Amino acid sequence: MKKIFWVLTILLATFNAHALEADFTTYLRGGTGVNQEGGKMECFRNRNLPGNFLRLGNECDFYTELGFVFHHKKATEADPSFFRTQLRYAYSSEGLRQWESGKQTIDTSGTNPTATVSIPKSEIEAYVKAGGFDGSPIEYWVGKRFYRDVDLFIFDWYYYGEMAGVGAGLEAIPVGPGKLAIANLIQANEDFNTTSVGRPVLNIWDFRYSSIPVFAEQKLSFWGVYAWAKGSTDTTATPVATFEATNGYVLATKLEGPAFSGYNKAVLEFGQGAMNGFNVYGNSAVNSADPNALAQNKAWNLRAIEDWTMDVTDNWAVMFGLAANYGSNGKSENNKVQWQAIGVRPIYYFTDRFQLAFETGYNRYEDESEGVGARELGRVAIAPQLSFAKSMWGRPVMRAYASYSFWNDANKGDDYIGGAAPTFADKNAGFNVGYQYEVWF
Repeated sequence: MKKIFWVLTILLATFNAHALEADFTTYLRGGTGVNQEGGKMECFRNRNLPGNFLRLGNECDFYTELGFVFHHKKATEADPSFFRTQLRYAYSSEGLRQWESGKQTIDTSGTNPTATVSIPKSEIEAYVKAGGFDGSPIEYWVGKRFYRDVDLFIFDWYYYGEMAGVGAGLEAIPVGPGKLAIANLIQANEDFNTTSVGRPVLNIWDFRYSSIPVFAEQKLSFWGVYAWAKGSTDTTATPVATFEATNGYVLATKLEGPAFSGYNKAVLEFGQGAMNGFNVYGNSAVNSADPNALAQNKAWNLRAIEDWTMDVTDNWAVMFGLAANYGSNGKSENNKVQWQAIGVRPIYYFTDRFQLAFETGYNRYEDESEGVGARELGRVAIAPQLSFAKSMWGRPVMRAYASYSFWNDANKGDDYIGGAAPTFADKNAGFNVGYQYEVWF
């Protein structure tokens, strides 16, 4: 059924492309490899750290996005109004073989410990955007959208403005020297729909004021969010479940512009309550009988991020990332949470096409409630690569890689390193070699 769905979608998009002017966009990455024990490569991650820290040689899946932008009406000099529809499918597979079943054996809490279930691994972006009406620069959108801002590429992490979800918004509203965007996102609970309010939702208002010129070609942006969910009860549960009202907010700022022969982005952000994770995935059904759920209302995080890149100067390009987080998990005791991460990827250009990429860095994560102390992870990777262009962003790129990861005793075990790399749960280091590619257009 899934195969038929994809074929019909692509055919529909192709037929519509003849009727409408359309653009096709895509992003693909994937690869394969083996670990030091001789099995399939396993990825090493510090649990609860956002993104994929130092992704070079540490991506264990194949990920594909297929996007279509249909222009119902393009802006012209005589009529600046426009309407367009964006449709994008994202799909991830484990990269086990050419044809994969899409099924996985999981523990189903004792009812049938060896049950094989089909786990969907696809996502969709589908929204309509319009603007240019009556000489106004304001743009409007409604639908399901990857609503996000910048990412720290070597951490594979959208660290500012990552609010991908379902809703509607206005953009490009001229306010003083900058532009204002306002969005209302409605994030529904996936677990149940039997409460007194129906399916619980997190109602989110997102405000972005961006591109404010300040000094020396630098631009300042501000990001603010307020989110809330109503309290409710579930009388179908035994005993009856009561869900507390919850809310949260984000206050953040970003300074970006040229710096040290490259381009720099510096961010400071604070998130509290349902927004302590800086995304739409806060819990909309906080169970009053669960202390861990109730902790959300008191949780908070303060983050600082430094994201600097320098494209080719002579024969070198560099990507650098630094992030630090300090906060609380909201529990009544052992509530301090902190983590730090630093990484760099230098790229040396032998020719326009042949390059050598390095990557190294270290991160540290500590949540007092875990009781294991600070969990540390470091990595060193090297990858000769062939690239379409002499640029750090040149794509397609193909590479071979060797990646060595190491961690402390606190990070050992099935709950930590073993969660993504079970073969190495009782070890302090792991090594992968293999091949990767990445394409976007």
